[in-house]
Amino acid sequence: MSETKEHGGCACACAGHPDDTGRRSMLTGALALAALAPMAMVSGAAGAQSAAPAPTRSPKPEPGDKLAFMIGPKAGKEVKPADIEVGKPPVLAYPMDPATGKVLISKANLLTVVRLKPADLKPTSARNAADGIVAFSSLCTHYGCPITTLHPSQTQIVCNCHGSVFDAGNRGAVTQGPATRRLAMLPLTLKDGALVVSGKFDGPLGPPTT
Repeated sequence: MSETKEHGGCACACAGHPDDTGRRSMLTGALALAALAPMAMVSGAAGAQSAAPAPTRSPKPEPGDKLAFMIGPKAGKEVKPADIEVGKPPVLAYPMDPATGKVLISKANLLTVVRLKPADLKPTSARNAADGIVAFSSLCTHYGCPITTLHPSQTQIVCNCHGSVFDAGNRGAVTQGPATRRLAMLPLTLKDGALVVSGKFDGPLGPPTT
């Protein structure tokens, strides 16, 4: 879809500075494609004539999973708490099975991860945060575009396709449409200094189906 076309009365530029629109739109389009592309991963299995079937697990994030960078120089590597800074752009990540190191790549698993100041976290987000770090489904609940930008308020995250804005400090609540449903939040915790998933998504992912 065209990211420069107005939809629902809101253009891309309405969520940030107009002179950044082209750059953000290009980034959003690239990320939307990258979310579906395969990522190179290292297999820990040794070669054998007959490999035993790998244990099955849910393809969705599960408690105990870690996070892995989706893109950039650290793509496929574990996201550490120090990698997420207050006021910095969101990190896009996938869950990672800690037992196998396998990155669980799918559009439905893509996460937008940001760090907020403790004072900016309402109880609805604070209980699912790890040292101020919160994670949400990256699928915008309007059209499913990836959410890639931190709002100038530094407490909200923005979908640059059509300008929907969500409050990361208040459980992903919609603060500006055209989206009408909040983002699903993925609870996090710190375990032995590592960033770990502590629960399942607390709501439906992406746009309503009806």
